[in-house]
Amino acid sequence: MARRTGAIAPLPITTFHAQARGGHYPPPRARPRQGTTPTGRIAMASAPQIEVPDPTALVREDKVHRSVYTDPAIFALEMERIHGRAWLYLAHESEFKAAGDYVVRHLGTQAVILTRDKQGAIHGIFNRCSHRGATLCAFDRGSAPHGHQCPYHGWTFNADGSVRFVSHPRNYDGVLDPADQAIQSVRIESYRGFLFGNLAADAAPPLLDFMGHMKTSIDDLVDRSPTGKVECGPYVLRHYYRANWKMTFENLNDTIHPGFAHAASVVSARNVASALPASEQPVATLGMMLANGKPIQFFQDIDMVTAPGGHSYIGGHMGASYTPDAQNGYVQAMTAFHGAERTREILSIDRHLMLLYPSSFWHARYQTVRILRPVRHDLTEMIGFVFRLVGAPDETYANAVEYCTGANSAASPVIADDLEIYERCLLGNGFGDQQWIPMSRGLKETREVTNAFTRSPATSEAFIRNQFAAWSSYMAQA
Repeated sequence: MARRTGAIAPLPITTFHAQARGGHYPPPRARPRQGTTPTGRIAMASAPQIEVPDPTALVREDKVHRSVYTDPAIFALEMERIHGRAWLYLAHESEFKAAGDYVVRHLGTQAVILTRDKQGAIHGIFNRCSHRGATLCAFDRGSAPHGHQCPYHGWTFNADGSVRFVSHPRNYDGVLDPADQAIQSVRIESYRGFLFGNLAADAAPPLLDFMGHMKTSIDDLVDRSPTGKVECGPYVLRHYYRANWKMTFENLNDTIHPGFAHAASVVSARNVASALPASEQPVATLGMMLANGKPIQFFQDIDMVTAPGGHSYIGGHMGASYTPDAQNGYVQAMTAFHGAERTREILSIDRHLMLLYPSSFWHARYQTVRILRPVRHDLTEMIGFVFRLVGAPDETYANAVEYCTGANSAASPVIADDLEIYERCLLGNGFGDQQWIPMSRGLKETREVTNAFTRSPATSEAFIRNQFAAWSSYMAQA
């Protein structure tokens, strides 16, 4: 594919095939640098930790106690009560081409294996042998058509976790029945090919009830395909950051910070854009960086939509008519499948990011889904996937890859800014006398309230308050 003129110079590639590198373990310790201890871990002053029988006392209408970001005990409770009960996005059905294909993902801090069986069903089981607890799969993806075999004693398990083979079985006669040693399974539900897992099993609500109004953002992604189908691309964008997992959720729909935290990339983008011919449209990454420099009043005028469960999205700010693939037949293919009126309706939807609390971020327009994985209270992993719109021109997928690499990878100047801010917040919340962090911006600005959602100005911190309302609801359940 010829490179479009006016594109930003290629960024260092941080994309890699997940099977080529493991990656679902925390990264190796880096060499010490300024602000770290000799082991490479962040040097944090010990913030006063408080004993609170009721964790919901840490959240008030307009502020939150800083210990929710710094206390390992609170993190452990979150993994039990939030990530142990919510529906978490795991994978897409297209990642399993044949029987035995598997991926390893996480529900909170617990690794699970998703595998397609010979009948085509996809199962989720814990990534541990039921014999001695050894990890079964060391790689993020692969194929195990003959079952998952433990490297320790050779016990082998089917896709559903049932025991397929036990080494030297006669030694267990009258002592242990291998049939009783199945690996614990995980409840899996699918919506339009996207697979979600839940550790609460039958106690969890139906997936559609959990998503509520936000399922329309997943519809937005799939409906943009000229065949009504999407498939997960072969590459993974991955990075870690030294901060609490909630920082990303509180940042991605914050429309005030871009003009400050991303000021340098805005200036660079304007310099590049000024050199473009008047007839040329900026590529996706450049358009995103330019949008970060729009005046605050612009963001005040667009909508922030929050929904029960901590979910939210904001209106798009790059322009709904931005369809750089139209000349390559995308709109024509969409019209042939959906019809002209429905195509116009689909392409007019303009949402920037949907946050599906507490695990994933969805950008339908650029076919990207990111999974947030908490590792520790002060370490988080982000994993990004780019989806192909089946039946769309190749340029559509290339445009999405360009956007995801430029906007979401560790090589992105925008992400670099965010990661530094996250770490600064972690450090700053580790000392000093200020115990409470305000989240009151836009508290009295609400545009519409329905049973399904609430609409506020996009400059509001309503989405953060909504997240902590969900946080309190989960954490109150002992």
